Amino acid sequence: MVSYNTPDVNSGRQIEQASQSAASMCWTCGSCDFECPVNIATNRLRPQKVVRMANLGLLEELLHMPEIWYCLTCRRCMNVCPNTVSPSTLIAFVRNKALFKGIVSMDTLRRYHALFTKFQRVRWHAVNHCFNEDFENLTDQMWHDWLEQPVRPLTSSIKKISVPIDKDIRAMMVSSQSLACFTCGECSSACPIICERSVFDPRVLFRMINLGMVDELMRSPSIWLCIDCGRCTISCSQLVDGRQLLNQVKELATHRGVLGVDFNLRVEHANQVIYKYFLNEIDQLFAL
Repeated sequence: MVSYNTPDVNSGRQIEQASQSAASMCWTCGSCDFECPVNIATNRLRPQKVVRMANLGLLEELLHMPEIWYCLTCRRCMNVCPNTVSPSTLIAFVRNKALFKGIVSMDTLRRYHALFTKFQRVRWHAVNHCFNEDFENLTDQMWHDWLEQPVRPLTSSIKKISVPIDKDIRAMMVSSQSLACFTCGECSSACPIICERSVFDPRVLFRMINLGMVDELMRSPSIWLCIDCGRCTISCSQLVDGRQLLNQVKELATHRGVLGVDFNLRVEHANQVIYKYFLNEIDQLFAL
């Protein structure tokens, strides 16, 4: 039986100091809620609620909330906050505390990371499905099949193609400074959703663009897996704007008729379906 605390502002200050999340600066504007990709898809993860609970000193409740494991660690909540509050940093603190206290075991954590990795496969397969038809529903069988079904690599080898790079693609490279990339891998190290190279790897995608392999990318689900957090851009020592670059490729795919103008809406609808399955799996895993 879990014994919960009563609200305690002093405990809230201790949580803020230990987590270094600037939680007390929150004025509950809700910007983080509107920016969170999980909340956008499911309305089941409110970073503002997590911060509010921390400020009230309700650490015990936070430690036993499956919601803290819904977070993708994308930090979009932190980037959008007008008061520099970092809900993602707070969530990371609570997760570590749950491990330290033995509330969550290392075995459960390993199973969580395995689920997170396989969920990126599901996202890839869902977008691939959207290429051919609207995403109406997801059966339990499809969910389990897609979790276990590896994604074929984008290409067997990355090489420069003989077709000249047209002016639209060249302009894209210049505005994002992509040609400064020397494939060091900082972007991939910072990316919160990179799990399998065949599913999504920023370094591979940027390299393919620089070598003129944009047509292949425009027909690949991989570019649509980007959650627009900008961590690749922030981490790049060569100032390559990877976030802008991938968004431009997606826009080009629509502009050139490779994909329909409503494709982005189809992907958003697919996310609403598959993220619910993902969160339900987490609920079962962390039945605290």
